[in-house]
Amino acid sequence: MATPRATTLTFRFTATLVTALALLFALTAWLQIALQQRYAQQVAGLNGLVLSESLYGALHSSMLANDRESLRAAAHTIAERTPSVRIRIFNKEGLINFSSLESELGTKLDPRSEACYKCHASDRPIDKLPPGDRTRSFELAGIPAIGVIKPIENEPACSGGACHAHSPEKRLLGVLDVTITLPRVQLLQRQTTALMVVTTALAMLLVVGVAVSVVRRSVDRPIRRLTRTLDTLAGGDHTARFEGGGSAEFEHLGDALNRTATQLERANAELVEWAQMLERRVEEKTAEVRRAQDQMIRIERMASLGKLAAVVAHEINNPLASVVTYARLLLRRCNEKEPMTEECRSNYQYLEAIASESARCGEIVSNLLLFARKTGSRFEPSDANELARKALFLIKHKADLAQVELVDDLAPDLPRVLCDPGQLQQALLALCINGVEAMSEGGRLTVRSRATAGGGVRLEVADTGVGMTEEVRAHIFEPFFTTKDEGEGKGLGLGLAVVYGIVQRHGGTINVESAPAQGTTFTLELAPRPPRSGEESA
Repeated sequence: MATPRATTLTFRFTATLVTALALLFALTAWLQIALQQRYAQQVAGLNGLVLSESLYGALHSSMLANDRESLRAAAHTIAERTPSVRIRIFNKEGLINFSSLESELGTKLDPRSEACYKCHASDRPIDKLPPGDRTRSFELAGIPAIGVIKPIENEPACSGGACHAHSPEKRLLGVLDVTITLPRVQLLQRQTTALMVVTTALAMLLVVGVAVSVVRRSVDRPIRRLTRTLDTLAGGDHTARFEGGGSAEFEHLGDALNRTATQLERANAELVEWAQMLERRVEEKTAEVRRAQDQMIRIERMASLGKLAAVVAHEINNPLASVVTYARLLLRRCNEKEPMTEECRSNYQYLEAIASESARCGEIVSNLLLFARKTGSRFEPSDANELARKALFLIKHKADLAQVELVDDLAPDLPRVLCDPGQLQQALLALCINGVEAMSEGGRLTVRSRATAGGGVRLEVADTGVGMTEEVRAHIFEPFFTTKDEGEGKGLGLGLAVVYGIVQRHGGTINVESAPAQGTTFTLELAPRPPRSGEESA
């Protein structure tokens, strides 16, 4: 979301600075104009004083001689030559005796006029007024003017002259009033004011431009870079960094931001790593729980099947034994008859089939009894390596016919475990037979043994055969489940079920890893001692 420009630090700082500069320049211009006008007035007043003194000196001789015609001629000459200068001589009562304007002769001034009010408004007489108070600024017919009053004192030369009848005690004889009109002052003041305003405005624009440029370069740009860096970090890109630039304060702030970004990137990487590790662990634990759940389902299924198998085996074991016994008895009787009758010869093969199939049924019943754990077990300390070698020896001929290489990778320091050696050898033999039969085109069968951390034994039977799918692997320990061709007569699906029962009876675990065309590995883990129920079943 874009920040309103009026609320940005750069805008507020620049606006405040420009406003302060504008007020400062305006105040400075006003003071300069006022001071200039005051200076011009003071200069004009001084010039007026100088001019009044000069005129007084020029008219002094005529006043001593009381030569009125000479005074009028001098005043008339001044009026003609300098129209901007007006000269008047009046007495204390304000009666104008001489003037450069003929119309003013004989008239009397108002005490409140600009030429009289300073003396009449002050408690000091005109001869006591300082020179600065003898000048005045006013407008004459709308034109600025400067007036200067000069007292005409009763000098000894004047009081002692033959033409004057003034007593020596009379100190002030009259006043010389010189008025100088300044027709171009207003125009010059307006021009000066305009020039001052324009100059001030240009200077202010120049200073404001420099200030704005400095603010943009030293404040606005670093702030924008900081903002972009923060926005990028907030967007998830923790590799963003603040590039140097600006004042030392922004450099320090940028370094602090970069350090924070580095720590944030490191923390985010650690969080991602922990999240991935947690995800892996959750997956592993989920897989373990799934395997444990599948194992519990298998255990419950095996227990139910075991009970069923025990009942079936118990019910059909005695009838099968009777069938086998009577079939062999009939075969013996046929063999005892010499010569054998034609009837015995025609029934002999049927009796052999009955005896063979009944014996086969008995073997199936024996396997069911073994799977159902109804047969006794004899536990004793045994060497698992020796049992593995015997299993390999028994399978050697079958492996040679199938062009399968037998490899034993047996640990020499394998501890002895308490087990039923016959049943454990039977389990290993069943796994080896399955492995050889899975390699119809030859391969390698490896039997491996290792000691576990708890003092137990791990046995592995690995083949390089066709492997199995996940769906097949989920059912391999179920009784009567087989993937072998029934026409070949290679089994009824009880081998791995019996192996599973043996391992469970020894308190161990059995796991299988397999994939199509990747071979199969069975792993048996046995504890150093079976559970109490296993020992008591011996």
